[in-house]
Amino acid sequence: MFTHEIVYGQLERLHQSLKDIGSPTSFNPFVTLSFLVWPVIPELKMTDRGLFDVKRFQHISVEAR
Repeated sequence: MFTHEIVYGQLERLHQSLKDIGSPTSFNPFVTLSFLVWPVIPELKMTDRGLFDVKRFQHISVEAR
């Protein structure tokens, strides 16, 4: 079970990581991820194992540089 303190701490870590890589403060990762479950993007889905290409029926490798 997660307490609000744990969730808040994890969100702070996420925001700090985004800041560390130079992401603009206006970027919201949750809004970005929410688009992946919309039916208007049928070719790409987010799963518990990462991004999934529906047309090729395989997971997509994602790298940060």
